[in-house]
Amino acid sequence: MSFLKKLFGSNEKSNKVNRPSDKIETSNTGTGNGLPEPYDQINGLTDIRRENLLICLNAGFKPSRSLPMDFDRQIRPAIEIANRLNAIKALVLWLMVPEDGLASERILNFVENNNLKDFMTADEKPILELARDDEQARNSIGWKFENAWPLAWFFGYDTPKIDGQMMTGEQMQDILMNYSCPLEKTTEEWIQNIEPITTDELKKKEDLFYCLHNAVRSAQLGGQTVPNGFDPIGNGGVIHERRHSLTWMLQNGVAWEDTDLST
Repeated sequence: MSFLKKLFGSNEKSNKVNRPSDKIETSNTGTGNGLPEPYDQINGLTDIRRENLLICLNAGFKPSRSLPMDFDRQIRPAIEIANRLNAIKALVLWLMVPEDGLASERILNFVENNNLKDFMTADEKPILELARDDEQARNSIGWKFENAWPLAWFFGYDTPKIDGQMMTGEQMQDILMNYSCPLEKTTEEWIQNIEPITTDELKKKEDLFYCLHNAVRSAQLGGQTVPNGFDPIGNGGVIHERRHSLTWMLQNGVAWEDTDLST
């Protein structure tokens, strides 16, 4: 058993979200966009937004009907996305794998060889100066898993789920071992033989999580806009972090901490 599996294990226990079992019935009234009331009254609906609203509604999320649909999105270079993913990898390895399983020097060389500190926030960089077994830092690193999922999806990993359940240790292990750069390589070498998802796919997924995030924020303010059993804070935080990565990938030139996450 690998050191990663020993530490991460699997997370079979989860708070299952109750979801409607039947598909939302579409409408033949209103604007003719095929959505149920009152969403059938939305004018100028794009195909992407219509499909994403149907996904949301079928899952029990109710985004606002007045969300903007036209954004000036420009995808950032794949190497930047790779570097952000692998910056997270370095932080996770630093805190979650003991020194006798992975020498600090290997992680630090990986960071230096790829200039990964340029893709860490001001709060993340000091983590590499902490003890490898710092318990407080370990307890907070889990949100980085959620950031990592959409970034790894860009390079071929599974599609990020919308149920709000946190990633399992086994999923993160899979990303670290199979969908991120090996410690001995550079990220430039790693991405050469990988075909990332298309810009259109990324824009569609980002729009979906934009809608989900809006429903989550409304629920955090007391609205009945998320599925039964969905915790607006805990499960909503998962949606927030996954949306952060997706939106960052489409805000070329914007720093991670400056990503516009308004809804």
